[in-house]
Amino acid sequence: MRNGWLSRTAVPGRAGVVVGIVLWGGCTGLISVEAGDVRAAPVPEVAVVAALLAVAFVLRGPRPFTALGIVLGALLTQAVAIALTPATSFVTAYLVPCAVLAFSAGRRSERSVPVVAMVSTAALAALAAYALASARLGDARETLTGIIDWAGAVAVLVAIVIAPWLMGRYWRRHAELRTAGWEIADRMERARDLDAERARLRERSRIATEMHDSLGHELALIAVRAAALEMAPEGDGARGAATELRAAAHGANLRLREIIGVLRENAEHSEPEGAQRPGEHGMSGMPTSGETVEDVSVLVDRAVRAGLSAHLIREGPDTDPASPAGRAAHRVVREALTNAARHAPGAAVTVRMVREDGDSGGSTTVLVSDTGATASSPGSPKTPQAAEGGSGLAGLRTLVEGMGGDFNAGGSTEAEGGGPGGAVGGSGRRRGFGVSARIPDTADAPADPAPAGTETARRLHGARRGARRRLAAALAVPAALVALVAVAGFGVLWYLGTNSVLPPQDYARLSIGQERAAVERMLPRFDYPADELVDPPPVPSGATCRYYLVEWENGLPPVYRLCFADDRLAAKDRIARG
Repeated sequence: MRNGWLSRTAVPGRAGVVVGIVLWGGCTGLISVEAGDVRAAPVPEVAVVAALLAVAFVLRGPRPFTALGIVLGALLTQAVAIALTPATSFVTAYLVPCAVLAFSAGRRSERSVPVVAMVSTAALAALAAYALASARLGDARETLTGIIDWAGAVAVLVAIVIAPWLMGRYWRRHAELRTAGWEIADRMERARDLDAERARLRERSRIATEMHDSLGHELALIAVRAAALEMAPEGDGARGAATELRAAAHGANLRLREIIGVLRENAEHSEPEGAQRPGEHGMSGMPTSGETVEDVSVLVDRAVRAGLSAHLIREGPDTDPASPAGRAAHRVVREALTNAARHAPGAAVTVRMVREDGDSGGSTTVLVSDTGATASSPGSPKTPQAAEGGSGLAGLRTLVEGMGGDFNAGGSTEAEGGGPGGAVGGSGRRRGFGVSARIPDTADAPADPAPAGTETARRLHGARRGARRRLAAALAVPAALVALVAVAGFGVLWYLGTNSVLPPQDYARLSIGQERAAVERMLPRFDYPADELVDPPPVPSGATCRYYLVEWENGLPPVYRLCFADDRLAAKDRIARG
């Protein structure tokens, strides 16, 4: 975007040519009018300046700093001529094209070295001209006055070059921000589409987890009931078992239809407005507020009624099943019972829930272990990892560890009481499987990670920050430079003024006819310039006069006049002004 914007601004089109012609005509007209008032023969100067301005305005697009250097050189030439020949009058209209082309240079280029180099060169050249003029006069006061004039020239350079150039840089960034609006909007639209797609993927992942956990659990219990029915003798009990099996299959079918319906609904919408948000269900797989909250004891009882040999042991107070820790414990037990029914048919399952309190808050420890498949059980039992890659256990690990807890799963032996991770016992001991999880009570359901700031947002923030920074620089830098130059100039003026005061007591000690050398020993370092006086009294015949301030104050303070003739004090008087 930036290169495209530069190409549009660096090469002027038809509108740029028209603007250049208008600016050239306006600047040339101002210079010619003012030069006609202050120059005796202005035509040659105006012709040369008009040609220089024409070249500068042609180059302001492809070479903005060259164009600025041309008009700045013309201005510097006039300033040096005035410093060396005080009779020449300054044409202030030269300042206008400098300001215009400085603004154009800032608007068209990021480079700052050329502007700093040109302003520094111009300031040094002006200083050299004022130093040369002061050295030719050989007067200390004129030298200090030249320094004040040079400080004023530097302030003018800041006002007509630095300030417009900085404003042009700000305008460039502001225009860049403005022209980037459509591109930013397009990027934001694409980012929104990507966010919607990620939301759909998260919802599908959540539904897949729910299918694996809840529907898998139901189907595992159906398998247990079917195995019990297969092994049961003929009789009245078989009819009741078949009824329960049919009811369980019907419930699993309803659950499957519900999940497929949610998937279909998500597929029909481009953006899932009804999707669960992180912390409600999300990828954590936790139940939503509208879903029935079930205690672990109910879960174990249902497994026992289905024919699974399971029993529950509780230690300590019960965990609130509606809390995040209670819901996570329910999911751990459900997954462990499902794995036991599916991979270790006929095994005895022990569910142990231990509630502990500590200084940093309570926690719930869930231990679920089985004794391994019996020899008479049909099928070839496998560990959950070998059977399906442990996707359910991996989900449990992510859930528990995301809540700040610990999770372990592995082999156990019957002799060791089913603790997870135990080693295989002696001969004849059946290999089982165990799951353990420690869940802190203060844990919250893990939320999906918040998306990082988009590139569009970062770019927009950077452009706005750059525009604000350049605006601050455009206002603060020229003001600071002008203030510094003004302080230096007023300091020199104060030094000149305080060293041009002749104290009244010293003036009273001077007498007519006193030798000039003796008088000069009592005089201040600088005298007051005679051209600052309006209609002074006539100078005595054959005498030269010098003036000194009576006191240093603003306005027009009175002055002392001392006139010398034949190296003696010929006259002294006090001139009131204002």
